[in-house]
Amino acid sequence: MNITVEQLGDQHRILNIEITKEDYKPAFDKQIKELGKKIQMPGFRVGHTPISIVQKKFGDSVLAEELNKIVNEQLGNYLKENNVSILGDAIPVRDERLELVYSEPRDYIFSYEIGIQPKIDLEANLNKEKTFTRYRIPAKEEEINQELERLQKRYGIREDVEVAEEGDVIYVHLQELNDDGTMKENGIHAHSFFNHEMLTDEGLKIFKDVKKDFAQNIDDIFSVFKGDKKHVAKNVLMLENTDDEVVNAINPKFECKVERISKLIPAAIDDKFFNEVVKEYGEVEDEQQLRNKIKEVIEGYNDRSTEVSLENDIFKYLSETTNVELPDAFLRNWYKRTLDKEVSDEEFDNLFTKFINQLKQSLIFQKVQKEHGIDVQKEEIIQEAFETVKVSYGHLGDELVNYVAKNNLQDKNFIENMQDRIMQKKFFEALKNYVTIEDQPITLEEFQKLNKKEEAYAE
Repeated sequence: MNITVEQLGDQHRILNIEITKEDYKPAFDKQIKELGKKIQMPGFRVGHTPISIVQKKFGDSVLAEELNKIVNEQLGNYLKENNVSILGDAIPVRDERLELVYSEPRDYIFSYEIGIQPKIDLEANLNKEKTFTRYRIPAKEEEINQELERLQKRYGIREDVEVAEEGDVIYVHLQELNDDGTMKENGIHAHSFFNHEMLTDEGLKIFKDVKKDFAQNIDDIFSVFKGDKKHVAKNVLMLENTDDEVVNAINPKFECKVERISKLIPAAIDDKFFNEVVKEYGEVEDEQQLRNKIKEVIEGYNDRSTEVSLENDIFKYLSETTNVELPDAFLRNWYKRTLDKEVSDEEFDNLFTKFINQLKQSLIFQKVQKEHGIDVQKEEIIQEAFETVKVSYGHLGDELVNYVAKNNLQDKNFIENMQDRIMQKKFFEALKNYVTIEDQPITLEEFQKLNKKEEAYAE
């Protein structure tokens, strides 16, 4: 066996793998004998089929299999011994396996075109002299007040009242009528509820300051509520079937009677309230302590948003400035082979450009991962799953969070998602070690404008 190399470029080669008959003949003969022991041919007992017949029937396929094993082994050995990592897959150039004839033992040469992964120097572009801005968005007093009000409403109680005000829930009985105001036979009747936000201007004229036991015929029920007819049919008239035929058959005239009006009484800020909010904010002893915790949560959320922006800035800079030499001719050839349909030259160029950008980013990621020994442990995946679920269900307690996280961890896709998130976190933490990061206060509105400018630039 022998491998010769044709250098087409710094990262573009052709490997010629020469295999002599002495290299494959012993393994070929052994496989034929093993096959002869197992198969049963007409007229012969199992294991007694003459070798000549076995060779005639299976010789070419066995030869192809043995040559393929040797070629793959030699290709792998070459890459390992020469510390070479390839891009994509090796592309067969002259594949003589198409002319395999077991009965004519001879030497074979298999040629493969390969693209070599480039050497990447991150420190040439990323160093402590390069400064990036991490924006800090302080929580507004208005935001803290809004969250406190939300908590008061969440843990408040409902009381029936006589007159509806904004924010109250109005419970009604709706009865479909004929055009003359009589009750429609087999017509729709539903016990429904709504608040002022669901009403159109026409609806507000009817139900603003409405009183309990109020009754009125409404000429067009669909003009009273926001949304199209299907939306009103489903969410106000409580119909399960909202097909066009069903909805179009509804007579819009309805009798409406107010059965009750429910008002939300926000919870008082007292010890009972503090015991309720412990699920979301932990133990607090007074309003100021709760406000401080709300402030921390809001600013933590803001930090996550600005952190993503910082990471994007670093990676964008790295992608644009890092010299990643790639074998263009090889990659074009290889990428074209991966497409499952014919495309125009223009379409191919667009697809190939996106592929190259993604490939560069992937190679940079691999470089950082290798240099910093980034990997993910099982315990980290479990912890990440817990933290992820806690964002949505934390207010319901750790027991439920653990239950949901455990169930999610049975899903392979969820596990892979958690693993990717951890890898990404570690990747950017490693990148941040290369550069200088300066904190800068900014308002939410200013940050949003800044992001819009970045998005417009990217487009």
